[in-house]
Formats: sequence, C-alpha cells, structure tokens
Amino acid sequence: MTTLETALDPRTPSFLANRSEAMAALSSLDAAHARAKEGGGEREVTRHHARGKLLPRERIELLVDRDTALLELAATAGHEQGEMAGAGVVTAIGVVEGTECMIIADDPTVGEDGLSERGRRKVLRAAELAGLYGLPLVSLVERPDPVVRGGFVAVFGAFEGSLPLADLTVVTRGHDEQVADAVADDERDALRLIRVGVRHLHHRPRGSLCRARPPCHELDDLLAVDRSDVREVLARVLDGSEFEELRAHRGPGLIAGFGAVHGCRVGILGNTAQALDAEAVHKGLELVRIARMPLVVLATRCAPSPELARALQDPGQVTVVLEPDPPDWALASRGFTFGWLSIDDSPYDGAIDPRDTRTVLGIALSAMGGR
Repeated sequence: MTTLETALDPRTPSFLANRSEAMAALSSLDAAHARAKEGGGEREVTRHHARGKLLPRERIELLVDRDTALLELAATAGHEQGEMAGAGVVTAIGVVEGTECMIIADDPTVGEDGLSERGRRKVLRAAELAGLYGLPLVSLVERPDPVVRGGFVAVFGAFEGSLPLADLTVVTRGHDEQVADAVADDERDALRLIRVGVRHLHHRPRGSLCRARPPCHELDDLLAVDRSDVREVLARVLDGSEFEELRAHRGPGLIAGFGAVHGCRVGILGNTAQALDAEAVHKGLELVRIARMPLVVLATRCAPSPELARALQDPGQVTVVLEPDPPDWALASRGFTFGWLSIDDSPYDGAIDPRDTRTVLGIALSAMGGR
C-alpha cells in the first residue's frame, strides 16, 4: 500500500478561492436543510405539538439506538422544484436494535393531501434501496400510504380502510384497532413496539462503522481541494490515506485501485481527465472485473463512456459526484449516489458537505452489508 501525499498549500490563492466558494455553497445547503427541518412552519409545528404529537425527526430520534450514526437521504428534495424543502417526508438509514434499517417518516405539518409527486419518488427510492440491500423498512406515518408495502409500520393518525401488508403494524389507541397487529398507548409506546418487532422479526446481522486508522490529512481541507483532483480527495477519505493503485502507468485519465473506508475494503474508480482514452476505459473495466468487493466511484466532469456505464450498472457501489454535470457512467448504478454541495439533490440520494464524505461512505457501505 502507498500512503497518498498531499500537495495542498493553504497559502496559495487557489486554496483560499476554493474554500471561499465551498463555504458559500455550504451556507446555501445548510439553509435548505434548516428549511426542511422547519416542516410546514412554526404555526403548523406548534399546532401539531399541541395535539401531543411528535414531528418526524423526533419520532426517528426515539426509534433509533442512542449514539449511532444516522444518514438522512435527499434532505433537500423538492427545494429546487418550488416545493417545501424535504418534500414533506424524511427518509434515513438508522440503527434500530442493532440492525441498520431504512426509515420513512412523513411530516404531517406539510399539507394534508398526502405525498407530493416529489415526496412519492423520494419514498419509492428509499424502498428501492431497502430492497437492493436487504434493509428492514420502517414506516412512521400519520396515515398509511399504499406506495410502500411490507416492513414495520407505525400509524399515528386516523385512517380509513385497510393497512398495507407488513411484518408488523402498530396503531395508537383510539384508531382502527381491529386491523392492526398491536395497539400502542401513545406515540412513544408505538415506537417501542416497533423496536421490539425489529428485534424479534429481523435477525440478519448488518455491518457497522468500525474504528479504523483515520486519513493522514485534514478532512477540513476537502473544502479547499480542487474538485477535479481525485487523489487529494482520496488522501482524506481512505483509512490511513493508503491506496493500492492498479496500472498507474497506463490510462492516467482514470484512477483505479484498492483501499479501505472505516475498515471496509473497496475498489476505487475516479477520473482525473475530462476525456478517457481506450487505456483508461480498459483499466476501469478490469477493476470492475477483478474486484470482489464494493466499489467507490468519485466522479468529476467527464465525457460519456458507454462501456463503463454498462459495467457499473450493478448496485454494489457508492458514487460521490464531486462536480456538476457528471458522466453517464457515474450515474449508471442503482446504488447509493451522493453529490457534493448540490442543493438540487434530485439526481442523488443526498447532497453532502465534502467533509462528511468519509462518514457518508462508511454508513452507506455498512448498510450495503459488504455486498
């Protein structure tokens, strides 16, 4: 293994300019996240609390194990389409009774007519990821929606008709108790019963973030790196900044090799040029062929490559788009895809702070269970 060095110099104008640009984008992203957490606004939140009811993130906080990692997906969805940030629903990967789960929680303070089209797509994507990686699906909803079936469902409000087929359905007392598997005294009791259900009905052990050697270089510098410099990114993401490169002397437009993130061994692809020659494409295809482990793809601006796009369709990878306008092969997989500092996260499973890249990769790889 080779330990990646860094050429970043905090005294250079480019370092300061890159950091300033990233901080401005991060400020906009933080503002969008804050608007998503506000739900339907102060008035609706106050009215909801006055009924003795919890907000979606409050429900999730009570559901998941304490002091465990939580990764919210597509937190700003709908913002660029003129909808309420978050599209009226929270989707997240969290640990419940030691098991990583996909959690869906609708926000009853945002509208009363059910999910919007963007919110529905967000829920369907969460369900798709749960199906791809065998994650138990936990739905915390005000009223059931037929868009999601199966898993563990807690219904906190009044509803008409039947409930979707699920492993366990819990309703709060006073609602249609005849169609549920369990009746809870209140919302907190409902969340307790869901935890018990996950504990007893789901036995597949999952991965988890483990203690591993941190990178040798500062994570904070990810705000100042040139986004097209994949090596500088890897130096701040990989365990010990160690990278075993494949065919370093051929096809320099594409980096390929092996490393680890939070103890999980991964194959790595990342383009360093906007055009890939035949040698670079062949190197990428060879890595996909020989790797018997999850892949991490770091994508910058690049010309299309139909060959790589076909090779990367398997969901066993996590993609991080470092710059806008990613190539087709970067978005080919159905697996997790995240974008740096992009408020419009519609093509992705979330827009992330560059400094969180290592943590986000670790959670996603853990949820994939080493696929």
